[in-house]
Amino acid sequence: MRHLIWITVVSFGLTRLVSGQTTGAGEVELALDAIGKGTVDEMKGRLITSSITVFNDAYRARAVAALPAPILTRRITRGWLVRRAEEILKRTLQLHGRGGKVELFLFKDDAPSAMLWRGCAVAVSDGLADTLDDGELAGVFAHELGHSYFEDEMAAALQARDALALRVVELKCDAVAMLSLKLLGYDPAHFLKALQRIQLIKSRKNLSISVVQSHPDLRARAMFSQRFIQSLG
Repeated sequence: MRHLIWITVVSFGLTRLVSGQTTGAGEVELALDAIGKGTVDEMKGRLITSSITVFNDAYRARAVAALPAPILTRRITRGWLVRRAEEILKRTLQLHGRGGKVELFLFKDDAPSAMLWRGCAVAVSDGLADTLDDGELAGVFAHELGHSYFEDEMAAALQARDALALRVVELKCDAVAMLSLKLLGYDPAHFLKALQRIQLIKSRKNLSISVVQSHPDLRARAMFSQRFIQSLG
């Protein structure tokens, strides 16, 4: 399954499958209720689970080869930015018990974007990786990995054309991102800062900052982030 974080510019058709209106506070409450309360360790046991599919080398190679052409043809394989992003992703993958199981695919694009592709590759533009600090980029990586834990929910929501359910999944992936940052020794607030920075970058570059119906707007994500971080203590 492929998935794109809301910051991505190209939707590859995903957002055309759903309908509905943003509810803000409603989706925040639904996500918080679904996650529940508890200590950091309890949250880790609840959100970062082993019930995910881990693909072999042959599958990952085929998945990377099937990336959309605009991304595939602009891959960056050398330089400090690749090394930095690989190291940050490596630490994040180790936390999730997926070391060596997900490949980084850095590609050239001024638009800040990231996605988990078919569960085994994280594609990220240099326009995103080059502008975020280490904690912010780790949060984006963790958010994308978070979708591995909610694939069944996403599939059901897409089939039902349930935009609200998809927004709740996005917030739950935000929770995975913030919890991951906490466990990695970063301030969990780095993830929201990443989203805010991305929106600012897109505004400065005259890129669209509209939010699709399958993703919460920044206000809802900020509300969710504040309450979830408070629950982490």
